[in-house]
Amino acid sequence: MKFAGIWLGRLFAVLALVAGGVVWFGGAAQAATVCGSQAVPTGYVITSESLTSACTGGYLTETIQLPHNGIAICDNSPIPSGYVLTANYTTNNCGSYQGGTLSTPYSGITVCGNGNGAIPGNYVITSEGPTGPCAQFYSEVIKTVSSGIQICGNSPIPANYVITSDYTLSACGIYQAANLTAAYNGMQFCGNSPIPANYVITGNYAVNSCGQYLGGSLAVVYNGITACADSPIPAGYWVSAGYFQTSACGMYQAERLSNS
Repeated sequence: MKFAGIWLGRLFAVLALVAGGVVWFGGAAQAATVCGSQAVPTGYVITSESLTSACTGGYLTETIQLPHNGIAICDNSPIPSGYVLTANYTTNNCGSYQGGTLSTPYSGITVCGNGNGAIPGNYVITSEGPTGPCAQFYSEVIKTVSSGIQICGNSPIPANYVITSDYTLSACGIYQAANLTAAYNGMQFCGNSPIPANYVITGNYAVNSCGQYLGGSLAVVYNGITACADSPIPAGYWVSAGYFQTSACGMYQAERLSNS
């Protein structure tokens, strides 16, 4: 019965792919072909594509499979969670598209700028430039985020981290550089920073390290806190009094937040 269950599970997987527009399925490598008019199933990548009689209407036939470290893909392929794009190159396997390479990320790996949307949430871009394995796209080094790390201005900013300085750095190419610090109650921040959940702006003022951006102070929200009107309002809180003037908020008015 155990083997029958495994067989049925594989059969259902095949049927699911067929229902989604798959026209061929190969067992061990889990490779299949789909028409370009169909969405690529979640978790799969496009490894080649060409014009065949299997797909009509001018759509290419795409070979898809589950990814692995170092797999060659076409640049119009989705990038599954847990992978980053590490090369772009010319290939005859991808129709009018370039080819690329997917890799599993690690701190210090070089990735390509056209794959920025796939950078995992705990990584940041620390340097970039026009040379490297990414053809016409910038090559970028990503590292695991840590408090005090230097990032480039086009880097994703992981949850609960705040920009605490902005400056020019040649290693970031056309982008400014910044430093990130893990959020804590009462910290200073720069005005171009995201505000972490459950934090509010309690002060607006010039901070030397923030360059052309206004700076200020952040605090963990609590019932009855006075926040500046440019602050986000955390989930579960509302304005219970406002708006009034306070020197701490600079050009912004202040408001009182409550949750009960």
